[in-house]
Order: sequence, then C-alpha cells, then structure tokens
Amino acid sequence: MSQSESLQPPAPPTPSVPLQSRLFDLGVLVLGVGSVLYALVTMGPPDLKLGVLSLLTVPLIMVIARFPLVLDRADGGIEVGFDSCVLMFLLCTVRPEESLVLWGLGVVATQLTNDKRTVIKFFNIGVGTLGGAAAALVFTGIGADEGSWLEMVGVLVAATVYFSLDFLVSAVSVALEESAPIREQVLQRGTLIAVSCFVPFDSLGYLAAVVVRETDAFTLIPLAVPLVTLLIATRSVTRGTENARRLQVLFDAAVRAQTLSDTRQVVDALLEDARRLLRLTASEVEVRSTPPTSHEIGAQLQDGHRDRWLVAPGKHRARSTTTADQQALEALVAVSSDAFARLRLTQDMTHLARHDLLTNLPNRGLLLDRVEHALQLSRRRGTRIALLFVDLDGFKPVNDRFGHAAGDAVLIDFAQRLTSCVRASDTVARLGGDEFAILLEDVRPIEVDSACERILTALSSGAHVAGHRLSLSASVGVAFGEPGDTSESLLRNADLAMYEAKARGKNQFVTYEGALGRTRLQRLELVESLRASVAAGELTLVYQPVVRASTGRITGVEALARWNSNGVDVPPDVFIKVAEESGLIVPLGDAILERAAKDAPALLEAAGGDLTIAVNISAKQLREPDFVDRVRWTRDRMQGATLVLEITERDMIGDDLESIEAMAQIADLGVHFAIDDFGVGFSSIGYLQDMPVRIIKTDASFSDAIDRDERSCALLCSITMMGQALGLDVVIEGIERSSQLEHLRDHVHAPFAQGYLLHRPMSPDAVARVLRANHGLVDIDAETMPA
Repeated sequence: MSQSESLQPPAPPTPSVPLQSRLFDLGVLVLGVGSVLYALVTMGPPDLKLGVLSLLTVPLIMVIARFPLVLDRADGGIEVGFDSCVLMFLLCTVRPEESLVLWGLGVVATQLTNDKRTVIKFFNIGVGTLGGAAAALVFTGIGADEGSWLEMVGVLVAATVYFSLDFLVSAVSVALEESAPIREQVLQRGTLIAVSCFVPFDSLGYLAAVVVRETDAFTLIPLAVPLVTLLIATRSVTRGTENARRLQVLFDAAVRAQTLSDTRQVVDALLEDARRLLRLTASEVEVRSTPPTSHEIGAQLQDGHRDRWLVAPGKHRARSTTTADQQALEALVAVSSDAFARLRLTQDMTHLARHDLLTNLPNRGLLLDRVEHALQLSRRRGTRIALLFVDLDGFKPVNDRFGHAAGDAVLIDFAQRLTSCVRASDTVARLGGDEFAILLEDVRPIEVDSACERILTALSSGAHVAGHRLSLSASVGVAFGEPGDTSESLLRNADLAMYEAKARGKNQFVTYEGALGRTRLQRLELVESLRASVAAGELTLVYQPVVRASTGRITGVEALARWNSNGVDVPPDVFIKVAEESGLIVPLGDAILERAAKDAPALLEAAGGDLTIAVNISAKQLREPDFVDRVRWTRDRMQGATLVLEITERDMIGDDLESIEAMAQIADLGVHFAIDDFGVGFSSIGYLQDMPVRIIKTDASFSDAIDRDERSCALLCSITMMGQALGLDVVIEGIERSSQLEHLRDHVHAPFAQGYLLHRPMSPDAVARVLRANHGLVDIDAETMPA
C-alpha cells in the first residue's frame, strides 16, 4: 500500500492529463508488479510455513492499512500507513523473495478492498510493491546475521528506504499530473513527523521476528497490545484533527452565510463548503431534487421554495466515517438553512413593507416609487402615463352591518376584479381602506377610458356577503402625467378627480382638470368651517309645521338645520352632503337633537296641547354606541312633546341588525320613527312591517302634479291606502298650491300635509306665534298625530 497519498487524488485520466504523468504512473505499476512476479518465479515452490504466514500476514496488512496517520495540508494531506511493519517482520523471518510475494499479496488485497478510484488503486499497488522490493533489496544487501545488531540496522534502513521511495514516487506523480514543481510536493509540512512516526513503528516487525525466533509463536500475542494501542491512538489523532478542521470550516461557513444576499449565493457557498468539509472534488458534491441512494450520504435542504438535497458519495476514509460525514453535511445544511431563513425573513419584511397585508397589492410607498420611475421613463420615450384613483362608493356600511371580516372579503374581491381589468404590466395598489390606485404606462386616452369602463362594469355585478347581495359601485379619478408632475402631485390630482366623480353622482370616472383643484380646496375649506361651527354650536334650527289636511290644525313641526358661514347662508343640501362625506354628520345630528330639546318646552307651551317635534337623523347615528342614550336624554328634556326621528328611505338600514336593535330600543322609549322621502328609494312593504315605523312621509315629487295628472293622484292614493292598512300615518309633503291641497282633501284623503302653501320654515319664535294662533282651530276628525 502507498504510505504517502494525496487525500484529494488526481482526477481520472482525461486528455487534459499530461502524457508524462500517465507514463510515469504506468512505469511505477510495471516495475512494482514486475518485481513481485520476479520474486514469485525465483522463490521456488511454496512450503507449508509460507502458506501459514500468508493466512496471517495478508489480513494483518489489510487491517493495519485501515489505520493510517493523516498529515493535513491545505489541499489534502499525506496518509502514512504502518502496515510496512509486517514487511519488516517477513524480511526477518523468510527469504526476501518470499517476503516480497507475501507483501505484494497484502498490498493488492488492500487496494482491491478500498473505495478509491481504480487509477489510484493501480498506482498504489505499483508504488507499494516497488517500495517493498527496494526495502527487500536493501535489507538483503546488508546481509546481517539473525539476532545481530546489524540486522536491526538493516530493518531501520529498509524502513527508511521504503518510506522515502513511497513518498518521493507519490510526490513526483502528483507534481507531474498537476504540472507543479516537484520541490513543492516533496517539502511538505509534516514530512519529518511522518518519518519519526513511521520508522520506529516498523521496528515492531523486527521485534515480532525476534520473539518468534526465540520463543513460541503464541508469545506474539502481547505484541498486539502496543500495536492496537498505537493504531487506535493514530486513528484518534487523525479524527480529532479532522474534527477540529471541520469545525473551523463550519464556523467559516456560518460567518460567511450572514453576508450572502441571495439564494443562489447560498447554494454556491454550500457546495464549496461541502467540498472543503469532506475533502471531495467538485464533481462529487451536488445539490439535487432527489434524496441520496444507498451508496451516498445527504442532508435535506429547505430553502422555503422547494425541498432539495445536498448529496455526496459515502466513502470509508481514514480521517472520517460515513456516519461522521453524514453528520457534517447535516450541520452544514443547518447553517445554510439559517441563511435561507434570514433571506426569507428579509424578503418577507421587504415585501410587507412594500405591500398591503390584506390584498397583497403594492402599497402607497411602492406605488409612488413606480409612478416616479414611470414619469421619468415616459419623458425619455415620449409616451404617456395615467394614474387612476379608485374609491368604493358606500363601503363603510358593509363594515358596520356585517363586520370587518366581511368588509375585508369584499376588498379582496374588489382588488382581484381591478387586477383583471388591466394589463399584467400595469400596477394595481391599495392605498388604504377602500381606496385603490392603478398606474397605466404607455397608454393613450382612449385606452384609459376603456380601462375605467371595465372597472365600473366589473363592479356592477355586486357582491355576496353573509348571504346577502350588495350592490357595488366605484368613483374613479383619472390624472395624466404632465411635465413637471411628481408622483405625489399626480396622485393628488387623481384624488381630486375621484372626489369630483363622487360629487357628480358616483359610479363614474372623471379626468382631472385644473379647475377641480380649486373646487376641492373650496370643499376642504367648507368642511373645516362646518367642523368649527358644529363645535361652537353656531348652527340654528327652523321649524316647518305639519297640519291636518282637513282642518289646517298644526299637529307637529319638523326641525330643519340652517347654517350661516361667514355671513353667507349655505344651502342645507350642500352642507348636509358635506357633513355626510366628511364624517361630520354624527356630531351635526347630535347638535340638532340638543337644540331641538332646548326649543321643545317653549313650542309645546305655545301649542297648548300635544305636539310632535320631528328631527332628521342619519343611519350612521343609529350605529353609534351611545345614540340610544342621547335620544333618551333628548326625550327627557322635551317635557312631554313627542319626539319623531325621521330617516330617509335612501338611507334605510335594511337588515342591519345593529341598527334595527337600536331602533327597537328607541321605540320602547316612546319615540316614533318616520320614513322620509318615501317612494323614491328602495321601497319595500316588508321593512315597513318589520321595523318600528309609525309614519311615512311621501316625497315632494309625488304631490307636484296631483292637480293635473291622474296617475300622480292615483299613486298618492295608493300610498295613503297602503299606509292606513298597515296602521301608519301618512304625511304628504310638497303642498305649494291650493289646487294640490284640494285634490289632497277630495281624492287622496291623506290625513296630514306639509308644504310652503301651508307654512314655510320659521324661526322658533315665529313658529311659537303661529302655534298660539293655530291653537283655536277645531280638530273636526279628533285625530292627532300618532303618539
């Protein structure tokens, strides 16, 4: 066996291997095998003693060869085997040619049973037998007598020759193959240590020969103790050194893994570290999708995307066992798994920082980056970009009625519909709440219009939430990129256009123009002014009476809010709409209730009897947790006047259980509910039965033509009859002409009426005077507004 061998042996012969290297290795093999064959021919017929020795020495050579001393170097190492002590024993006990034949058998058996490559096996057979022949030749040349001191010198010289020849031939072979200087291969660190270990160990063979010659053979048994001890110690030193080296490789791999920035780098580093860890060639270690076979070792690699395996050949080597190699690979994969986990965490954090958690769409920050980049690109290429600001119409009631989980489901569905309406290259982002934005690059205005139409159409099918079908719509603002625009200014322009779309009736798209900015600014100023007026209690109330149609007797009044901003009267339909859109409708409604409660005692005293005071409320107020308590507070301060809460049919809460429960609690307080503008919203007889409603007030548009259109008159008759059948009082609004009042009395037969012909809205003092004057009228029908 070769006592000196690179642990990273030369690659298999290929056309790139120098010719002189192959010829040299072949020459070594021929010389070594030839010397053994020559000895076999010249030794004569084998005797019984030679047969017994072969049965003992050949297995012993194979066993000792398994325990070499490994001296590390940067690219591999030197294996120093101690099996040549058996050669020294044979030289001292049998003839030289017989010892060489037995040694050759041991070398061949050793090489054929290891897992080195075939080329290396043949080379080691050659160098091992050649070294044995040289040692036998030197020992024979000294010609020492048995038991003499010269025999011991011969053994030491033969051992030195064997090691030197083995080492030098191996070094020359590696140098020729790698085209490196022979001096570099010969002068390796640890060579002297190898000689100092090798030669004394071989003297054990001489000692065994002396014992056999002088005593019985069984006395060799005690020599097994130092032999086994030395072999175990050698193996422990070798593997201890190897473990320390592997720990260093793992430490270096762990440090480097913290600096890698992508998964490809981690995989490349893993392969490189695995080769360093196991001292294998590049072709022997791989990362693949299949697990290791029975002749391989491997560890599962999980990079967060797919499962793969780091696989290497399972080899028995002096420095390590297959089990140790397996554990080393698993430790290395654990280091890489930490690196993959860190990269995944970094990627996830980056993704979360740039994307919306609910819809997984880009968020505002990422959108603005892409808009900025698109603006720069469009200027260089001369193309156009457009930014769409999309807002769901009336989304908040979905959360209020069905909960945020249902609202989230609607938003996710809406995001998917938006994505399906545009190209894959376009960016759909969620800005927050029910606000989305879409960046369209390299587009023409006609293509933008088509995209907006697709978006509006995609929502027209509505959504199904908790078993209910909800109608959906969106308001879309469009802004085209212009020279000088920034991402922020473009988004602001699209936002302004979206608000204009809402102001024009929703469910449409509007393209930004410069005038929209001024309108938006005026609206913001109006919102802030309204907010300040509500907080300061500057809104006032006027009251419009409700009369019995047959007598003109006033049975109740409706409180109507009025607002004067900086000396200018703001129309109610304007500031009420602003309050609803800005979220001020709740504090505004609370202020109206408080003012009505303050005016109620004086109005009730002026009426001289029963009086209903109606206050308009918003559905949003019903969903406020403290609204029932606020209504109770209002009722208690009205000192006997009947409070009526009017809610428009357009604002009806349908099957909103929370609002219905609030209405029921309020009705239990003796407060009545009236449906205002009945007939122009989502009319349903069912909700009139299910809700605590006592009064319906028809929309003024129905009474406008009753004196000249029979169909209008018939419609009001039907509404009146339906209300009376359900036990509800009916108030006909919009009576402004005498002929309307006559048709109301003669044909419609509705009990109550309200309109400018009868009374206009008045200040509290004015309506109190009217109530006192009206108190003398006789109520012929003896009916009153519902109590």
